[in-house]
Amino acid sequence: MKQVTVSLLLGCSNTPRAAILGVLVPLALLFGPASRGAAAESSDGVEEARAALKSSWRFPWYDGGEDGLRRVNVKTPWEWNLKARRFNWTWLKVLCWIIAAALLAGLAYLMIRAFLDRENRADGDQVGLRKHDVADDAARIEALPFRLRAGALDLLAEARRHYAEGNYGEAVIYLFSHELVELDRGRMVRLAKSKTNRQYHRELARRPELAQLFEQTMVAFEDVFFGGHPLQRQRFETCWRRLDDFAALVGEGRGG
Repeated sequence: MKQVTVSLLLGCSNTPRAAILGVLVPLALLFGPASRGAAAESSDGVEEARAALKSSWRFPWYDGGEDGLRRVNVKTPWEWNLKARRFNWTWLKVLCWIIAAALLAGLAYLMIRAFLDRENRADGDQVGLRKHDVADDAARIEALPFRLRAGALDLLAEARRHYAEGNYGEAVIYLFSHELVELDRGRMVRLAKSKTNRQYHRELARRPELAQLFEQTMVAFEDVFFGGHPLQRQRFETCWRRLDDFAALVGEGRGG
């Protein structure tokens, strides 16, 4: 046991030589020649242990060159510390804002595109309706029991123009023509060249107020167109002022 202690002391290069001799001399005097054999055996074991340490990489604490201990730097396990290592969220926030702006821009584009498409469809429908109405109005004017100036499709505008110029007889002809076309458009009468004004008036029998307004303009028209009588401004204006009432009644009849 003492021989092993001596061998280990010799094997530790960091142990001062004076200290080793201080231990070895008393031991040699104490045990004498009887312990030399055991010391030799122990020395062989130390050499084997030393060789084993030198030949293996699994002992980082052993320095084979110096035959002593080597300082080993032990690293502490890495731990996530939110206080010590704060994540930089700035770039992520910027990315989120960019994505949000792109989504809003895309949504705005789709809404504007849908609105424009709807407007274009509505405009196209209106154009189609206007073309259809113009064709229908031309057919209605052709069905009137009297002839008007060719190309006069806006009968109310013609009546207004003659009224402004003081041609009250011509103005009432176009005003009466306008009323007949509106009644046919509202499906309250049906225009036909073979019909008389009195027949149109009888078709309005179920709408007495509208029939009264129509009769007022009709009589003024007949006095001018068939009788050849001049029409006074006051009499024409009496019919002209009731034009809004006539349009309202036709609209009510169309809705019903």
